Amino acid sequence: MSIRTYIFALLTSFVLLIAVILSYQSARLFIGSFDMVIEDMMLQIGEEYPNNGKVEQVVLEYHVTTDWQKVPQPVRNYFPIIPEETEELHSKFVDWAYIAPPKKIYSLLVLNRDGKQVFVSRYNENIHDEMASEHEDDFFIDPMVIIILVGLSGIIIFILVLLYVFKKIAVPMESLQTWGKQLKLTELGKARPDFRFKELNDLAALIHDNLASVADSVEREQTFLSYASHELRTPIAVMRSNSALLEKVNPYPSEKEREIRDRIQRASFTMKSMTETLLWLSRDGNADMQIENTKLGVLVSNAQTELAYLLAGKNVAVNVCTDQSSVPLALVPSMIVLNNLLRNAFQHTQCGQVDILQRGSEVIINNIEHDSNDFNGLEEELGFGLGMQLVEKLTTQFTWPFSVSQGQNGYHVTVNFKAE
Repeated sequence: MSIRTYIFALLTSFVLLIAVILSYQSARLFIGSFDMVIEDMMLQIGEEYPNNGKVEQVVLEYHVTTDWQKVPQPVRNYFPIIPEETEELHSKFVDWAYIAPPKKIYSLLVLNRDGKQVFVSRYNENIHDEMASEHEDDFFIDPMVIIILVGLSGIIIFILVLLYVFKKIAVPMESLQTWGKQLKLTELGKARPDFRFKELNDLAALIHDNLASVADSVEREQTFLSYASHELRTPIAVMRSNSALLEKVNPYPSEKEREIRDRIQRASFTMKSMTETLLWLSRDGNADMQIENTKLGVLVSNAQTELAYLLAGKNVAVNVCTDQSSVPLALVPSMIVLNNLLRNAFQHTQCGQVDILQRGSEVIINNIEHDSNDFNGLEEELGFGLGMQLVEKLTTQFTWPFSVSQGQNGYHVTVNFKAE
C-alpha cells in the first residue's frame, strides 16, 4: 500500500466517523429538543385543564382528562396501564425509519394536581397524509434527512479538498520517485528538476549526491582493475614465454628443476586466469563478445587438464564424461566460468572424487569429499571469492542458467551455456 492510499484511507475514515457521530448527536439533540417542547406544553396544559369542574377537555389538539377511561382508546391501546412515571412524556412511534417521520405517534403525560391524576394525551395516525397535504405545493425535506445530507456534504467537501491537497503533494513525490528510478550515472551532470517542496528537493539532492559518490567509487575501482590487469599482462606473458623457452633449451631438466618449472608454469597460468577475471570485472560486462561454434567437451577437458596440478598430493579421483557436440559460445567468458568452477571443485576436495559431466550445452560438476571433517572445515569457504563472484556475474550477463546446491559431503553445480 502506498503512503498516498494509506493517508487518504485513514483521514477519510476518521472524518467519516466524526461525521457519523456528529450527525447522530445532532439527530438526538433535535429529537430531544422536540420532546422537551412537547413535554413542557403538555405540563402547562395539565396544570390548567380541565377546569371549571370538567372531567375532560381538548386544548390545542391535546386531550386532557382526570378519568383514565376517558383517555382516547388508541392511546390506551399503546399504554394499557397507567405509567408510574409522572410529569414525564411517554411517546410511541409506529413505523419510524429514523430518517423519515413515523406514520403514527401516540403521546401521554401523567401529572398529579390537587390530589388527582391528570392525563394529557395526543395521537396522530395520519402524519404522512397531513404532511403531504400541508406541503402539497412546495418541496419538503425532513429535518433528519437534512442532518444526514449536511453530514454527507461535509464528507464530500473534505474528500475533494483532500484530493486537491494530495494532488499538490503527491504529484511532486511521484515525480521524485520516477526521477530517482530513471537516474543513470551518465545523467549525473544534468541539473536536478525542481520538486516544488524544500524537503523533496533536499531528498533529491541526497539521492543525487549518494549516487555520484557510488559512481566515483565504481569508476575508481574499475580504473584500478583495468590498469592493474593490463599492467600484469606483460610480465605474465614474459613469464610464460620464458617458461616455454626453457623447455626448448633444456627439455630434460633434473627432477628438482622440473619441479621448479612446473611451479612457475602453474603460477603463470593462475595469474593469467586472475588477470582475465580482473579485466572482466573492470569492463562491467559492456564489451561485445564474438560468438563461435565451439566443442564444449574440448574446453572442459582442457580446463581439467590445466588445473590438474591442484590435485597434486591429494587422493582425489576425477571422472570426466564429454561429448562432441558444438555449442555457440562466447569463448573467453565460457572458459573463465569453467576454469573457476573446476578450480573451486579441485581446491575444496581433499579426499574423494570430482565428477564432470558435459551433455550438449550443459555442464554438471559434483565434488564429493569422503572425509567429512575436511568437508566441514572447508564448507564455509566453498562458493566464495573473486572466482565465484565472476561466475555469477557472467552467467547472469549471458543468461546462462546456473545453480549450486549443497549435498551431504559435497556440492552439485550445474551451468547451461545455452542462453534462455
